[in-house]
Formats: sequence, structure tokens, C-alpha cells
Amino acid sequence: MLLILEPAVVTSACPLLAAELACDFLPAAYMKVPSDSAWIPLQVDIAEFIDSSGALAKRELKQALIDCVDAGDKQHDQAQWDEPLIEYDSWLNRRLAIALRGWGDIVEKRGADPSSLQTLRDMEAIAQWACKTLHERSRELAAKDNWCPALDEAGALIMQKKHSRDWGRRWKKALREVAVRHRNLTTISPWDVFPLQKKADLRYADLLPLTRFADSLSFQRNVSIDHWNANDFKGFCERLGAIVRCNAGADLVAKQV
Repeated sequence: MLLILEPAVVTSACPLLAAELACDFLPAAYMKVPSDSAWIPLQVDIAEFIDSSGALAKRELKQALIDCVDAGDKQHDQAQWDEPLIEYDSWLNRRLAIALRGWGDIVEKRGADPSSLQTLRDMEAIAQWACKTLHERSRELAAKDNWCPALDEAGALIMQKKHSRDWGRRWKKALREVAVRHRNLTTISPWDVFPLQKKADLRYADLLPLTRFADSLSFQRNVSIDHWNANDFKGFCERLGAIVRCNAGADLVAKQV
């Protein structure tokens, strides 16, 4: 079974960059993406930074996240793209798909109850912090007018419509405050709310709200659902679809293919 959401969108943590409809599928990242878009897939298994006591090694994880952003940024400069439109998108948007993985493994390592609201809140705190760390690094790289050119393109479109010096000043102020180097940064697979390489225990589906912190959804699956029945799968899809609709504001329909 492969879980697909159609239509889908990818978002940006930068409020100056609009969400985009995702119509194509990128096998390297197991995610739906906008047509002719260029992505650098990377991943961080957050569970690897949980020690035997269940504590998160924040300093080490923060460095790993920063290194991921830096590595992806360099790969955009070095990559050879087969299609001119994809090469242009690489220059324009500098998209990264950093998969944040291991959510179910963290809960299992801590011996926590996956259906507990407190467990969800604890995982949400980690997800929010990880996404903020990635975003802040992108903001640092965007400093000194080094933001992704898509922001200049968006500004030019606004100036065409507004024809106002005041709007121009407001846009420049906004750029100083929120400009990023990468239009997109994060992806989370809904399957990663389960402990990896095991049978998917439906109690862990209560962790699905974690997907709302990412810019996009990945469909990478490293768990077995052979023991699920049709209603189990349908319920999982419906829960995920409801979360994504609330997050992206799009009419997404989950289906089995």
C-alpha cells in the first residue's frame, strides 16, 4: 500500500513565499513536488540523538541539523541538472528536503505511551525546535542579501501591482526580518510516527499531528502494515488528511494506490 494525497501542496516557513501545488513525484525523497522543481534530499534520524535515559542531546542534534543545511546548500551549487527548468528552479528556490525521522523510535526508547497527549506535546516540542533550528540557519545564510532569488521575484510582482514607495519600503523591511536562503527545508513521513522496521502499532497514529511542522510530506515507509485491515488503513488516511487540510488549507483527499 502507498499513501498518496491528491492534490498536495508544499509550503515555506518564510511568510513572503506562497504555498505551491505539488503535482509531480520525486522518488529520491518519496514526496510530491511542484513540476520542474529541484530538490536536495537529506535526512536526520532524531532518535539517534536520544541517550539511554531518554534525554535528547540537543547540542549534537543542533550541529547535525546545521550541517545538513550547509551540505544541501553546497549541493545546489555543485549539482548538474538534466533539465533547464529544473536547473533554473535550483537557482531560484534552493529547495531542501530534510527528512526529520525517528519519531516513533524516540517514544519507544523513552518507554512513553504513544497515545498520551503529553507524549504528543513532548514530540511537538522537539519537532518545533528542530524546524526552528533549520530555519534559523537558512536565515543566517540569507543575511547580507544572500537570500533565494524567489524572494526578489515575489517582490517584483508586488511592486508591479502596488506602484508605491511605501510598499517598497515595507517589502525591504520584511526581507531583512524574514528572508531565507531556501524556500523549503523540511519533510516528515507520516509512517515515521511508528518505530522503524517494525509492525505499525496504531496507537502511534496519535503522533500524526507532528506532520504539520514540515514544509512537505514524504511517503517513505520503513514499517510493516501487513496486519492492518481496510478500516485501519482508511482511518489512518482520514486522520492524516484532516491534519493536512487544516495545515495547508487545501482540499486533499487520501487514497490507496
